[in-house]
Formats: sequence, structure tokens, C-alpha cells
Amino acid sequence: MSLFGSIQMAGNTLQAMQIGLHVVGNNIANSNTPGYIRESAVYTPAPVQRLGNLTLGLGVDIAGIVQNVDKFTEERLRDVGSDRSSADVQQKVYGDLESILGELSDTDVSTSLTNFFNSIDEISNQPEEMSIRNLAVQSGKTLAQTINTLDGRVKSVYNDFGTQVTNLSNEVNTLTEQIRKLNLQITEIEGGNPTANQAGGLRSQRNEALKRLAEIADVKTSENPVGAVNVTLNGDLLVFEGTRREVKTDVSSPNGRQVVNLVYADNDSPVIVHSGELQGVYDARDNIVGGFIDKLDKFAGTLAFEFNKVYSQGQGASGYQSITSTEKVSAPGAALDSAGLAFTPVNGQFNLLVYNTTTKLTETHAIKVDLDGLQDDSSLATVAAQINAIDGVSAEVTADNRLKISADSAESRIAFGQDSSGFLAAVGLNTFFTGSKAGDIAINSVVAADGSKFAAGGAEAIGVDVTNAQKLVALHDQGLSSLDGNSITGVYDQMVNDTSQGATVAKSVADGFHVFEQTLQAQAQSVSGVNLDEEAIDMIMLQRTYQASAKYISTLAELLDVLVKL
Repeated sequence: MSLFGSIQMAGNTLQAMQIGLHVVGNNIANSNTPGYIRESAVYTPAPVQRLGNLTLGLGVDIAGIVQNVDKFTEERLRDVGSDRSSADVQQKVYGDLESILGELSDTDVSTSLTNFFNSIDEISNQPEEMSIRNLAVQSGKTLAQTINTLDGRVKSVYNDFGTQVTNLSNEVNTLTEQIRKLNLQITEIEGGNPTANQAGGLRSQRNEALKRLAEIADVKTSENPVGAVNVTLNGDLLVFEGTRREVKTDVSSPNGRQVVNLVYADNDSPVIVHSGELQGVYDARDNIVGGFIDKLDKFAGTLAFEFNKVYSQGQGASGYQSITSTEKVSAPGAALDSAGLAFTPVNGQFNLLVYNTTTKLTETHAIKVDLDGLQDDSSLATVAAQINAIDGVSAEVTADNRLKISADSAESRIAFGQDSSGFLAAVGLNTFFTGSKAGDIAINSVVAADGSKFAAGGAEAIGVDVTNAQKLVALHDQGLSSLDGNSITGVYDQMVNDTSQGATVAKSVADGFHVFEQTLQAQAQSVSGVNLDEEAIDMIMLQRTYQASAKYISTLAELLDVLVKL
């Protein structure tokens, strides 16, 4: 080998060390850049040269600049990122529900429920005070409004999920477009040979986009031989090399509640996810918040129906000369158990009592409610006909399909009792509550306008009797067969307990995923993260090599001068 060849070899070494120092400098510059992956220059011996019987090396070549990535750890990080994002959404929703419930405040449902039953108990102590009855009515109104407010706040949380799904849809499209473009840029720069030369900065950007996409949904990735990444979701392609598949939102209203889901824009097929933020939103919407709304509706409906069943069999301080049901049927001739009532009556009967204020006599008439399913089941029209057949009483089905009962004499008053069918509570005759769900439960306008109508007395005791009030107070903690032995208060307490327990479990799960993710991040950083101490060692090594090569060239230059002077 000539001196000129040796100088050329040393020059290549200087160039290789310069590139190595550039890589080290880039690593140091990005040591605090989120998502940056450490790069390394890959050195390889240059091709050899044969000189006589000798084989001489020709120095060093740069084989490429590659990222230091543990692909297995990165894949696990994306998977746990999906699980952690889902758990975070659910934990937040449980926290929102606990905040909305406000069980430690003075305006929560539990407090209003207790105050309501306590106010009824006060009627038992002071039956002659109409102001106490008015207070009970006002407490009932407060309870209904508190339930309405709770329902409205929870439904507001539910409706926010539609906005979240829409935002995630836009973000998925943005990320897949970014990945598609980066695929094209990376394959162009790397020339189809990612093992020799990697577009580090672009790959870091793509890795960050993939990480965020994995947080949204449980995507799977695979890199093809030319460096492009393909992304699939539950077997469906989202990104394939330089193309992508767009998603959009689909709105439906099952059970009267708006549901926003993600579908593929090309064929409207659903985007199926098993983890990730999107799955967390779905689960929080349908199971956590949706389930809470269903339980709250059940509580409100149970409160209204069970309270009304007892209340409707009582009488106020002043009786009714005419009364109209608050609920209407779908058709006057329809069987009562299929007439569209929120609460379904059963086979049985109730008593209609006609009290004469002059003679102080009470006539009791049994009204049958035939719902045995055999033939000629009772309808609102047939019940009205039975009542209409009683002397001194008139009954009719109004134009809007409600039952109206009137006493023919100004001296007569109407009351009800011994209802084994639940008919009175179902159609809303002599009831306290109206509505059947948390969003529409309210107070009967007749009672709200006149507190003396509060049915504290027994059916035959118009005045200051408190027999029915005592039965109503017992409902607070009384086990009911319709609730499998649970009480009305117990139903609400169970709902609150379920929320608290769910919040505890959700927090535990989320914390577990956070710890696991942090462990994997530490493993990934040990490979991909920039360590300034290691970079300093590499820099010194490259500097010494560069100085030695420069000295080697200087020596060769002196030898060349000697050779020229010969």
C-alpha cells in the first residue's frame, strides 16, 4: 500500500469520527426531547486489499445510523398504554359520579329522603296542624327536585361522552394521516434499507404518533422490510404503507338515550375495540354512567310506586268530591296490564268509599281488577263502568284517556282503600308522586296546591287521623317483597355503595397499570433514552480516535516529504 493510500484511509477515519461526533451531539441536543430515541453510528471494517501475500485493512466505514430500540418493550408499552388509558377514563367517571352524588353534603338525596319521612312522622305527632302537612308536601317536592337535579347532572356526564367520541374520531384520523405521511417520508429517505440507515427523527415522530394511537385504541403494528409501518385494529387495517382508512361517528338512540359510536367511513362497519381510551369511554358510558342512570330510574320508580300504593289507600283532612287520574292509558279498551302504563297493575281489587259529610256514614264498594289473563281482562273503560254503576258516583274516561270519578252530591266525598291490585298507584288516583323515572318524578299538583289533601288518615277517617301516615313512615326502612326484602332507602344506599366500591376498584386498577407502565418505560429508557454520561464517554473516545488519526496523517505527511526529497 502506498503512502497516499494510507493517507486516504486515515481521512476516511477522520470522516467516520466526525459523523460519530455528530450523532453524539444530536443525542445530547435531544436529551430532554419527549419521545426522542437515542441513535448510534454503526461502524464496520472497510473492505480489505491484497498486497502480494498480505491482506491489508482499509480502515473503517459507517454502515449506518440506527435507533436503539427494544421493539418488544415498545410493543408492550403500547399495549399497557391502551389498558391504562381505559382505566383512567373509568376512574375519572367514578370520581365524577361520587362528586355529583355529594353524599357528605346537606343537599344529597339521602338527606332529602330522610327529611321527607321525618316530616311525615311529624304529622303523626301534630295531625291537626295543617302547616305540618304543608311542610311534608314541601319536603316531598324537595326530594323530587333533588332526584331530578341528580338525574340531570348524571345525564350531562353521559351526553359528554358523545363529544369525547367525536374528538377521538378526529384524533384517530389525524394520527393515521400523520403515520401515512411519515411512512412515505421514511421509506424515501432510507431508500428501502432501514437496517443500514434509519431516519431517526422521523421514526421518533412516528413512534410518538403510534403511542398516542395505541392509547386511544388497542392497535397492532408491524414494520415491513422497507421501513413502513402497517397498523391494524381488531384485524381491520387502519394504515397500510402509504394509504389509510378513515373513521367517522355514528349516532343512534336506543332506549331513548343518544349513543355516539365510531365506524369506518368506507362501509359504516363498527370500529371494535377491546382496550384504550375509546373502549374506556364506551364502558364508562354504557355500564358505569348508563348503569347508574338505570339504577337511579329504578330507585325513583320504586319510591313513587311503593309510596303511592300505600298513600292512595289513605285520606286527607279534606276529602275529594271529584278526582282525575294523573296517568293515562294508550286506549280505554286496552287491558290494563298492556295499556302503556309505567307501572303495571295485577289481578285483584280495590275499595271505593263514599262518605256522607252530613250523615257521617260511609259506603264501601269493591271494584274488581280482572287481570288473570284468561278472558275479558279489565280495561280503564270496564273499571269506569263498574264505578258508574254505583249510586251517587259517576265515572268516565276523559278525552285524553284518564279516569275521572265524581260524587253526584255536594255532601259526598270519595276515598279509596284495600287496593290489592296496585290499580290506584298505576293510574295515579289519589297519589302523592307523579312520574316513573328520576327525570320526571314530581308531586301531584292537587296535593301541592292544597297540603290538607295529604292522605295521612285511613280511608274511612277524613280529618286528623294518622293511620296512613304511620304506614308511610314505616316505608323508610321497611323491607318490601317487590324489592326482594330490601327497603326504598336500602335501594338508594346500595346504589351509592356500588358507586363507591366501583370507584375504589377503578382506582386500584388504574394505579396498577400506571406502575406497570412506569416499569416498562424505565426498561425502554435504559435502551432508548439518552444518558449524558455515556454520551460523554463516547465523545471522548471519538475525540481521541480523531486526534490519533490526525497525528497519523501528520506522520504520513512527514514521510511523504522525505520521499519527495530523495
